[in-house]
Amino acid sequence: MKRNFNKIIGSVLATFLLVFAIKVNAITITTDSSRVGITDTNSTYVTNQATLTVTGIQVGDSFKAYKLLDTFYNSTSNTVTYEFTSSFKNYLLSIEAYKDYTVDDYYKLTSGNITSGSTKTTSTLDKLVSGYVSYIKNNNVVGTDMTQNGNTISATLDAGAYLVLPVSTNKVYAVMVGNLDFEANGNDWVLNNESIVAKVSEAGVTKTVSDTSSKNLMQEEFTYTVVGTVPQYPTNAVNKTYKIVDTFADSITFSGISNVVVKDGTTNLVVDTNGNVKDTSGNVVAIITVNGQVLTIDFNIDYVTSTTVTVTYKAKLNDQVKWYNNNGVTLTYSNSPYTNDNMTTENVNVSVGAYGIEIFKYAGSDKDKALASAEFDIFADSALTKKVGTIVTNGDGIGRLKGLGKGTYYIRETKAPTGYQIIKDTIEVEVGSDDVAESRLTDNTLQYEVVEISNAATGILPYTGGSGLLFYSIIGIVIIGIGTVVTIKIHKKKALNVTE
Repeated sequence: MKRNFNKIIGSVLATFLLVFAIKVNAITITTDSSRVGITDTNSTYVTNQATLTVTGIQVGDSFKAYKLLDTFYNSTSNTVTYEFTSSFKNYLLSIEAYKDYTVDDYYKLTSGNITSGSTKTTSTLDKLVSGYVSYIKNNNVVGTDMTQNGNTISATLDAGAYLVLPVSTNKVYAVMVGNLDFEANGNDWVLNNESIVAKVSEAGVTKTVSDTSSKNLMQEEFTYTVVGTVPQYPTNAVNKTYKIVDTFADSITFSGISNVVVKDGTTNLVVDTNGNVKDTSGNVVAIITVNGQVLTIDFNIDYVTSTTVTVTYKAKLNDQVKWYNNNGVTLTYSNSPYTNDNMTTENVNVSVGAYGIEIFKYAGSDKDKALASAEFDIFADSALTKKVGTIVTNGDGIGRLKGLGKGTYYIRETKAPTGYQIIKDTIEVEVGSDDVAESRLTDNTLQYEVVEISNAATGILPYTGGSGLLFYSIIGIVIIGIGTVVTIKIHKKKALNVTE
């Protein structure tokens, strides 16, 4: 029974036979007598080696080469035979669609080496070998390390066919297969070196925030823009994860899904109230979810038609506003299209700086005499048309307005404390100074630009307003009276002298 099974396997894995009626003197074979062919039991494993090179890889990525076909040689019949390696053979037997594949079938799938999985047909070599990637990882199949030199990797390998896979990368590579085959050259067999070009694409994410200067960020919305670079996944990839995750600080209030705009390239997609993002054909390109302070946009790459996606949304600051209000975004994507392995990018953080204005109100030149109930309107323009808030001083003479963006503001007093003159001039103040020494930090969470404003008392207060002012007023009148009398006497005396 076992012998019959071996015959079936031998028939299923029929060899791809090359016969040349020429003298063979360049092929070397192993001295290990146990390494013989299955179909041609008189053939022996070939030990000739050639160099497989892959160009166009990214610096820093590492790769291994996994053998798909072994090479055997029969010196009597001058034949070269290719057979599936034991690991690749076991993989094929485990897949219903491939269990009857032969080496001849394998070679019919491609006219040579492949580096792209973009072919749309269902009978492609990339589809066959892409499934082997998972088998390699799940069964600890051993590969050969490839040496890197800049944007090139290479390895000197025994004759046969090889699948080249990245071991460490944050890029997306299509499957790469290189064949180290023999060919006749005069009276010799020649095993040529082989070079293939990698097909690689990148995934990434960037984030920016709109201009937040000279604004009350607790009243006015600002806009975040997230741009994702979409890798080109092979057609037969089984894992095309592409998910943008945006996390807000507690001081940021997201304005809601209805304010989210999603673009595929330059094309606006439709976002409904349930967070479904659809194209014009009704395909769900992405799903938006919000969980607490986390916004997630999970894309279906099969319906993304360009190499970039753009997400914009609005937010405001709230009462938990801090000096810097962070918002970080990450991208989780598949960098191994044929397994369940995913990679998450480093957090790309964008901070919205928030500041404040603190007014200290005091009487005259006496800073120990704080004035309460002074009111000020704060504007973002010198024409005083864009009001951003109001400040009212407390019993300590202090009033604050927080959540302001960096920029120039204009202060206009609208109500002075009782008994004091209102200031008619507009006060200009620069908020968000890089010199923290000129500002005040409150609990190390917010930076206030401090403006000290004095108020002069109104004209003459009523007598009930205090005896001090009355006393000085009487003295002044007396002095003026005495001066007048003295002046009159002097003039009279001069007049008498002139008459005499």
